[in-house]
Amino acid sequence: MDVSALSGPNFSPAEWINANYKKFVEENGRDDSEAASSFIRSYVPKLQLYIFNVNNAVEESSRQVVASMPRIAKESVSLQGEVRRLQEKMSAMRLEVAAVQSETGECMATLERLNTKSQRLQVDKESLQESDGWGNLLAELEDGFERNDLKVFYNYSLKWILILITASQGVCDKLMALQKSLVAQEQLPGHAERLTQVEDFKNRLEALASPSVVQCFAEGNLEQAQHYVQIFTSIQRLPQLQQYYRAVQKNFWQQQWKQTLELQGTETQPQHQQFLTLYYDQLLEHCQRQVKWCTNLFGENCMQPFLVIAELLPALQPTRDAHILQLLKTSNERLEMLALFAQVNHSFVLHLNSLLEQSHITLSEDLHRLLGEAVFEYFHKFIQQYPRLEETQLSTQVDRLSSNQATPSDGVRHLEESTRKLYEWLKEACERCASITSDLALCKLITLLNGIFKRQLESFGRIQRQIGLTLGSSSYAAQSENWSLLQYTMSQLQCLADFQLQLHQFEQDLHTRMSTLASRLAKPSSPGPITIFQTCDHAGRTQLLNSIADYQQKKSEATDSLGIFPLIYTTLKSHFTETHDITLNILLQPIETHLAHIRPPVEEHGASGIEMPSFSFAPQESITQIGQYLLTLPQHLEPLLLSPSSLLKQALEVCNIKYTQAIPCADVLLSLVVEQCCVLYQTQILQIKSLPSSAATQLSVDIEYLSNVLEELGLSINLQLSQILTLLKAAPDQYLTLSSGCEPRLVTAIRQMRNIISTQ
Repeated sequence: MDVSALSGPNFSPAEWINANYKKFVEENGRDDSEAASSFIRSYVPKLQLYIFNVNNAVEESSRQVVASMPRIAKESVSLQGEVRRLQEKMSAMRLEVAAVQSETGECMATLERLNTKSQRLQVDKESLQESDGWGNLLAELEDGFERNDLKVFYNYSLKWILILITASQGVCDKLMALQKSLVAQEQLPGHAERLTQVEDFKNRLEALASPSVVQCFAEGNLEQAQHYVQIFTSIQRLPQLQQYYRAVQKNFWQQQWKQTLELQGTETQPQHQQFLTLYYDQLLEHCQRQVKWCTNLFGENCMQPFLVIAELLPALQPTRDAHILQLLKTSNERLEMLALFAQVNHSFVLHLNSLLEQSHITLSEDLHRLLGEAVFEYFHKFIQQYPRLEETQLSTQVDRLSSNQATPSDGVRHLEESTRKLYEWLKEACERCASITSDLALCKLITLLNGIFKRQLESFGRIQRQIGLTLGSSSYAAQSENWSLLQYTMSQLQCLADFQLQLHQFEQDLHTRMSTLASRLAKPSSPGPITIFQTCDHAGRTQLLNSIADYQQKKSEATDSLGIFPLIYTTLKSHFTETHDITLNILLQPIETHLAHIRPPVEEHGASGIEMPSFSFAPQESITQIGQYLLTLPQHLEPLLLSPSSLLKQALEVCNIKYTQAIPCADVLLSLVVEQCCVLYQTQILQIKSLPSSAATQLSVDIEYLSNVLEELGLSINLQLSQILTLLKAAPDQYLTLSSGCEPRLVTAIRQMRNIISTQ
């Protein structure tokens, strides 16, 4: 029986009994009630015996513990006594240590003071010894300078200066001693004078070495240059050596600049413009070689070749802008020339950035700014002049388009061609603005484009006036010619819509350019590649960003434009309206002609007093001619407006909101003609002074005829003409009753025409 499980932390009696029962069954090979009884009889006595043994063990352990308690208490008391005695010994030891410290502390302080004085005395002794050798050192240095023997001086005297300034490994013991001499005399009087003497020796050494240094840098002798780097580093004059290097390089490239300009002066005209490209290419090639040379000379991340460019370009004589300005004065293609020079600048900077990246050189923030200004600063003068040059060119191009045409047809075709050319020129202007100014002059270009658009819209106005004058001339009295004018006005409306559509797209392109420009201006100039945007001054940058923000604000507030050319849109809309009015006038001219021939009917039955019935009256000839004309209008309008182009549809919607309805444009235009016809007829009627009864009947018959014609067209006469018809047909005794609901103005006018006495 496994009794060890009884003491387990997770002991379960049921599981323990079941496990033992299974084991019992396996051993005996039976699993029935008899086996269970046998298991119980076997295990119960064993458990009772185990419990008895456990009880005996517990009682024995208890007796042993009780018996050992007095001994434990005695040992505890003894241990406490030993602890007290140990504490007393530690206290006594602490008192003895304090007494020793009190007795020896003053002696130790005295010893320390004596040691410090001894050290000072030793230093003073060494200082006096080194001071005695200072005069000899100066004499030897003076002797080396008087002989002007740089080699001897370097081998001997320079080492003295090296000792005076810095510690150097690998020098002899004597040089180390002289090194200590200067340090030892630091606390002695006259140290500042000694430092001044050392600086004087440095200056004399630099002056003595400068001719050889210049010659060494001019020849590009790396070995000798490294020799001088060691010298100047030793005397802490490496920046002066680098300045010598830059002076030699700048002098060489100034001479190269003059030679390039002289060579360019002997070339043909197209090659005159290549001088800057040639010079920049040579400079880049040399800079690439110098980066490797200077890396070997001055160490990694050497920025001297780039500092040479930053100092060289602004100091060139003659200056780049002066020479380019001289070329511009003799050139007829100034914008193309400026674009060429701008491209040369950007190409040069692109190669510089590539060289920096390949060389793994990180420019300082100041050098990054200076290098950008050296390349682009001179060109800002031409960026300021660009808008004026662009305006001159665009004005010249537009003036060539502003020619008077003999006929309206020629004028309309000219407008289509001029609109196409104008936007081609404007796109070219934007491309030039991007290539020359990197869009820095974009806002100024937008300002001058307002004037260019106005000049083009003046051409539309001239064609409109020409069509209007042609409409009223005798040469166009024939109706067939009026249909030709209608075609011209439709073409002009389409041309105006094309102009507006391209203007809208042009505005979108400008907004895209301005957003890109704003993001470039907002970027920090460093770190990153060198760009022209970092050379903008703070005031110019702020003004540009404010202008762009203003245009974006106008875009969000505008309803019929994108906020860049709002006045142009207003003028354009007036041209839409005027052209549409001319279209209506063309269609209304025959109606006006027929209406002009309408006269008040003559009273034929006044003497007899017989009042003829209305069916005995026939419409007058003029009104029947108007009706016939209106019935023929759909067949003339449908070829033009049955399936209008998207541009013409857009133009008509701008002219009148009715064209936005889901009905054919021809029907809308016909309804507008009918509406205006009713107004003209109404005006003609109200001009009649007196209207006898038969004349009133004749007039009502005419109006009814016109109403029937319009019904065939799916239209109707307007409300005022309908009320006039009601008032004309009303009997005098029923006039007041039937006039209820009509306009008082019309009621009074018709009553006076018919000479009906008011009962009110």
